[in-house]
Amino acid sequence: MIRFLLFLIMAVSCQNHPEVHVVQKLGPTGTTDFSGEAMTMHYKIIVGAVLNQDEIHAIKDLIAATFNEVDQVYNKWNLNSEVSHLNRIKSGIKVQISPELQRLFNETQLIVELSEGRFDPTIEPLQRLWKINLQEGRTPSQEEIEAIAPVIGWDKIHVVEGVFSKDHDKTELDFGGIAKGLAIDLLVERFQQKGYRDLFVEWGGEIRAIGVHPEQRPWTVYISRFGDDDPEHAIDTLFLNNQAIATSGDYLQNWSISSSPEENRGKIITYFHIFDSETLHPLKISSTSIASVSVVAENCAFADGLATAVMLCPDHASAEAWVRGIIVLYPNVSFWIASRNQVINILNKQ
Repeated sequence: MIRFLLFLIMAVSCQNHPEVHVVQKLGPTGTTDFSGEAMTMHYKIIVGAVLNQDEIHAIKDLIAATFNEVDQVYNKWNLNSEVSHLNRIKSGIKVQISPELQRLFNETQLIVELSEGRFDPTIEPLQRLWKINLQEGRTPSQEEIEAIAPVIGWDKIHVVEGVFSKDHDKTELDFGGIAKGLAIDLLVERFQQKGYRDLFVEWGGEIRAIGVHPEQRPWTVYISRFGDDDPEHAIDTLFLNNQAIATSGDYLQNWSISSSPEENRGKIITYFHIFDSETLHPLKISSTSIASVSVVAENCAFADGLATAVMLCPDHASAEAWVRGIIVLYPNVSFWIASRNQVINILNKQ
């Protein structure tokens, strides 16, 4: 989990956007902090300047418009979103997609290729099947899993010159492994278009920072250890220099069930919310499994996708080998891979 180390002082209210909280630290090294909740996740945006009320109002409009676009285009939980519409169409039907969704497909295609298909947003039908069963304390039958298999696979969907189609009626998309990072990139880009050059954006634990803090220091974050939010015990303290950081881990949503639930005995297995499109199973938590991955990259969508892709590596050895290959291709990317036995690998260009 990423925590940021910033201190803010004076609250400022604005009646037009009561859901957005504004805090200012005044003075020559002052900041203006916007925070709230979007799609059930907390966000915080820190502008490296003290703003007037007109500027504050304009930024609130920008934040609202960007999160509304994310909700209307990428959010599978919004039944009226563009992604939800694609999930409902029949096979063979061709649909023109928006430039915004095309960008998400482009970002996703890169991660799919780099991960050799491990990263696969078509797992939506598979994870729905498993979650329904896991919430009832059981696993789906092999027959149910095999029935889902033909609809899973990035090769089952096609986007050609902005036109989407799919091979199976039941193929559905979930961009949860990358869309949050892209949303942060959109916010940063739109702030830059308005002329803001010193900025820190965090949403649901993912972060991107540009420029510097008004104190003329880099924006500072740390990667905490499991169950320990003390920055003194952090895995690492990072100084972001026009960079983003994203973390994927096994702690966000998980289910523990008995391997013999009908007899209420047997080994307890804990599954978590990341699904493997090859094994058609969710990943399991163990003392040696990869528990979290943090990635620093130049943009947040790339960091977000890479973090999820590392989680999907079958073991630490293959994860480390894959990560070293990525660093050769992208020398500005850094990785922190952790397991519950506190063995930490820090792999970066240094």
